[in-house]
Amino acid sequence: MRKTNARSKAAAAVLAIGFTVGGVAMAAPANAVTSGTYCGATQQYAGDVYAQACLVVSGYSVYPSIHVTNHGNHTVTGTTWINHLGAYEDYATCSGMTASDPGAWCNAGWDWIGSNGYAQAQGSLVIDGVSYGKVFSPSEYIN
Repeated sequence: MRKTNARSKAAAAVLAIGFTVGGVAMAAPANAVTSGTYCGATQQYAGDVYAQACLVVSGYSVYPSIHVTNHGNHTVTGTTWINHLGAYEDYATCSGMTASDPGAWCNAGWDWIGSNGYAQAQGSLVIDGVSYGKVFSPSEYIN
């Protein structure tokens, strides 16, 4: 029977668990993603404007998007961005979001965020000159 030292046992434990932060073993999140589109709940504003934020993931890059359906002939300007570990990145502002069905999209460009980080698409609307609340995609762990 072979003897194993404490160092090799610790290394094996780290491999089984996931990764280390400052020498402390950390579990890899179960929701790590590498590709796909992740959309939050649709929100209703000004009676007949609906908006939804989506995070699009491909490898270690993401882009934010908001989808607006405008059933009331309102003047709508949408802004979308990425919240990457608390930093706001990759903005886009789209005016003239007047489409009713199938609606209008406002997308920013690709943002390289690397691995082992959380990202979330966020957005806000100005409808007929009035600022409304934010819309959010789910926060996804990119790995």
